Amino acid sequence: MAHRAFTDTSGMHWDVWEVIPQWADRRSGAQRRQRADDDPDVDPPVIEQRRNPDRRQGLPDRYPRIRLKGGLDGGWLAFESGSQRKRLSPIPSGWEGAAERQLEEWCRSAAASPPPRRLIE
Repeated sequence: MAHRAFTDTSGMHWDVWEVIPQWADRRSGAQRRQRADDDPDVDPPVIEQRRNPDRRQGLPDRYPRIRLKGGLDGGWLAFESGSQRKRLSPIPSGWEGAAERQLEEWCRSAAASPPPRRLIE
């Protein structure tokens, strides 16, 4: 996992890293990949052999699946500065080597992230 740090033009220090979800259910039933056997874009053709609806029942209870919303299923860049947290999705290509000015622009366009949930009080 790459990590970057930069200081924006207002003097605020930001940490940036990418987040790639691991135990998320990245495909819903509506996104199930199906191709006809005569699809010209596929060589050799992929033939859907499943006869029943999506049979995925989730992982065992100790590995619950998480449904991600808002385009986060492919991962995001996390920006953090003090108590401010932001997320940018999708992850821009080549962000690890981008100039600090570009990181600042992405940070400005990133959506505010909800505060972290505390599991133990």
